[in-house]
Amino acid sequence: MGLIKGSLSLTRYRVKEEPPETLTDEYLSERLLKNSFIDIEDAPEEKSLGWVEFLNHLGTNFNPATYRFGGLLVFTLRLDTRSLPGRTVARYYALREARYLAKTGRRPNSLAKKELKEAVRSDLMRRALVNTELMEAAWLYQENEVWLAATGTRRRESFEDLWSRTFGLALQMLVPPTLGLELLAPELQKALLDSKSSPIWIG
Repeated sequence: MGLIKGSLSLTRYRVKEEPPETLTDEYLSERLLKNSFIDIEDAPEEKSLGWVEFLNHLGTNFNPATYRFGGLLVFTLRLDTRSLPGRTVARYYALREARYLAKTGRRPNSLAKKELKEAVRSDLMRRALVNTELMEAAWLYQENEVWLAATGTRRRESFEDLWSRTFGLALQMLVPPTLGLELLAPELQKALLDSKSSPIWIG
């Protein structure tokens, strides 16, 4: 699913604050680059979250041609994760501990155990397959809205965290009640917001 092709699952946000600066190319490029995706293919990290180019999910060369499309600012969130089954870690640790015993003639103490476990985990993590998830986002800055081509709590939280770290601007998710309220005249909006709920008795 995405903004360009395939079926689309969409979450809409309202940007509740004005950017601290005008949305110049220098402002955008600097912040996107500072929070760009870092590859973990050959590293022991379990997770990496960052921005990549909208049309090139391997690229982080954030120049205006990669993120300005008419009245839109577009970029893609990339989330790489990998995990290790506990039984796999235990198996390889047992092998590493057996080699340690054969080499030293004694079992590892608590410090040595910690170092062996860290070494095993780091080695296995580098060999584990990486799962990549992409979430495209469009900032309709003239309408003060952001569209995320993803739904679900975990995905939204990942996006909101990266957005906050990048731009420092508060977002409000637009849900049907919010959208419906915006369609009302200002007087009706105020009346509804000021009203207090009261019990309804049926009998």
